[in-house]
Amino acid sequence: MADFMASLRRGYCLVPQPFNTKVVTRVSLEPGDVTCIVFWTRDPRPLMAFVPELDALGYPFYVQMTLTGYPRFVEPRAPRIDEARDALCALSDELGPERVIWRYDPIFLAKGPGLNLDAEWHCANFCGIAESVGDRVRTVVISLLDEYRCTKSRMARAGLTDIVFGSEREHVPELPPGPFDPTQGGPFFPLLTRLAACASSHGLSLKSCAEPWDLSAIGISRGACVDAELISHIAGKDLRSEKDKGQRPYCGCAESVDVGTYGKCPAGCIYCYAKR
Repeated sequence: MADFMASLRRGYCLVPQPFNTKVVTRVSLEPGDVTCIVFWTRDPRPLMAFVPELDALGYPFYVQMTLTGYPRFVEPRAPRIDEARDALCALSDELGPERVIWRYDPIFLAKGPGLNLDAEWHCANFCGIAESVGDRVRTVVISLLDEYRCTKSRMARAGLTDIVFGSEREHVPELPPGPFDPTQGGPFFPLLTRLAACASSHGLSLKSCAEPWDLSAIGISRGACVDAELISHIAGKDLRSEKDKGQRPYCGCAESVDVGTYGKCPAGCIYCYAKR
């Protein structure tokens, strides 16, 4: 975070390509060139120290915070669940619930050492977090874990078996036309129905991230991490942006520039697509 703040003060940052770090792009961070900044994090505590300066510099921003509560061997160096929850609440107290998005993703099913990461586990885990964050957030975003290169083998080495990814369409088939029937959609859809009911009972808007299905019938709307509507409200501007063509087909994000760098996250999550 300190490096990013130095870039803001300088007015630009240098961003290497993920798979060819010799190719570097200069991105302007001058206030007139930045409509809004969207942060993704598991631990917002380093960010909180710079909130006054961000506000003083005049950059509108909001934060996507991942809080999943998976066992320690799955997310070995992520903040512990109580630490992460307290940090989310503190951040919301600073920014307000609209500018803090809780991410419960990625979701996968598996058997692990001494426990089952099944639908029952997710329901209990999700609802426990939803109750503990209370009214500190208004939106929770979910997505199913897709299988990336080396992800499955890394998870298997950690002791997980019977792993079900969202990208395995034999487990997550296309939903039939007509009224939504969760029993017809593989093992994830009854779970998503229950998560939607839990979110609603806690006053949370539940949104999906880059998933192909229309789940509005069970209370899950299509989300966008780089949300043009939210940005327009936070920045006080009418952001009219096309869908970002560089993202996945079902991604709803507005056009943006990613200035993050692969490999810097210390959490070490075994499912991470950016882990090298």
